[in-house]
Amino acid sequence: MAKNKKGRRNKPACHSVKDKDRLTTLSNDVLLNILERLDTADDIRARTLCKRMTKLPAELSRIVVDANSFTPNKIAPDLLTLSDVVQMNEALAGATEKLLNFRSQQIALLQPSLRFYLRYYDCLTIGKAVQHAMSTYNLETLEFTILTEKQGDCCEETHMLCFGKQFRTFLAAFPDAFAGLTRLQLQHLHFAEPDIPNLLTTCKQLKHLRLFSCLNQDDPAVLRIEHPQLVELDINYGDFEFVELKCPSKLRHMAYVHWECHGDPLSFGDVPLLSSLSLTNTSAGWQKNLRLSQLLSTVTSISDLLLNFESEKIWVRPECPKLLGPVFHKLQRVSLVDVPEGCNIDWTMFILEAAPSLKEICITIWDHWCNMKTEEDRREEGYGDKTVVDWESSAPDGFRHENLSKVTIYGFQPDDNLVGFVRRAMEVAVNLEEVSLYDRKVCENCGDLDPKIKMKVSPSRYPCTMEKRELLKNQIIAEGLGMGCPDVIHFRS
Repeated sequence: MAKNKKGRRNKPACHSVKDKDRLTTLSNDVLLNILERLDTADDIRARTLCKRMTKLPAELSRIVVDANSFTPNKIAPDLLTLSDVVQMNEALAGATEKLLNFRSQQIALLQPSLRFYLRYYDCLTIGKAVQHAMSTYNLETLEFTILTEKQGDCCEETHMLCFGKQFRTFLAAFPDAFAGLTRLQLQHLHFAEPDIPNLLTTCKQLKHLRLFSCLNQDDPAVLRIEHPQLVELDINYGDFEFVELKCPSKLRHMAYVHWECHGDPLSFGDVPLLSSLSLTNTSAGWQKNLRLSQLLSTVTSISDLLLNFESEKIWVRPECPKLLGPVFHKLQRVSLVDVPEGCNIDWTMFILEAAPSLKEICITIWDHWCNMKTEEDRREEGYGDKTVVDWESSAPDGFRHENLSKVTIYGFQPDDNLVGFVRRAMEVAVNLEEVSLYDRKVCENCGDLDPKIKMKVSPSRYPCTMEKRELLKNQIIAEGLGMGCPDVIHFRS
């Protein structure tokens, strides 16, 4: 290496075109596109790589700020201490204030999304920044996901009462910020009687609402939802006695997980656009089976239906096409999730009989031992036999389905129950294109179960070799009546 006049070696040119940092060669538009794909913490780290990036966050049109992005040393969420949460949320509040307050009014702000913990002073900072943005920019969407310091079993009723009070204070302090919300997710809040109506009245633009483990102080609690703009509603573990949807005329997607009532868990008003419905429940013996023809009597536009039985009792009552026809006439896709192993699935044919437009049916058969009740708990809580479902075909002489093109089974085993179902489906669906058969789902946590429980888990007999698969295909076809080509049957790994 050449030496300079002082006899020292010359330093290599660090800014030569050949060695130049790639980021410095990119245009501002490209750099902005990169930053908008990162969360806020990664955005901050990226700015240390390129000086030009330090000014770009003020030009971002889409801002995603997540408290968990500021996790110290990438600690797992379930290992966070209160001190960690305080530190993370303070960092988020500061970042939100800078990103929303210190930017040119000439640059559009389209889709801010904030995920933060419900802490008083941080909420003040966030609320002021969002309220300023609401008055300055024409926001297309605005999303809040509000977390609580206590999670899961650690969150007791006293905590939920406190969190509910904090949320009421936040809502009352910044009505203009909430007025522009289009998506809101809440968890672990104890609502007083007027809280939900006040929330829905304040959030005039709300399109998506998710309530996770939120309770009502009234007992029994009736949750009434009435909002003209609401498109999607998701209620998880609310323990409400009844959910009443009062004319949400734009509602398209509804999900309800876990209810504690004896009868129908919800009622629908005028919902002409409701196309997707997901219902999940672990049904106890004292809970009655639902008649979908009654539950959905005012719903005539369902195209996607998911029913999750959580490896317990089948809680829907098979009904005849005459009753279900008006409800199922637009149904195209059905998912039956976590049907208990050993349950005869012939009853699922009532859906095919009542849904002439059905294109796909997916059935997952699984005893998920991590979540299942023990036999002792089942006896104490009044759980009944989960393998028996009374059903009698409304078409004993057979019927033909013109539109069913795909059948998928997860948890397939080569027993009479499932082989017989595949055979019947192939006989009924005259235009069937694909039958996909998968082995059981695998849960990593199930490996840590009590050995006494593991002994009850029967090994899978899913055909793994080509020879066994071809033999089973031929068995299905040979014993069927007027069936199509075995090539439609696929064993998926």
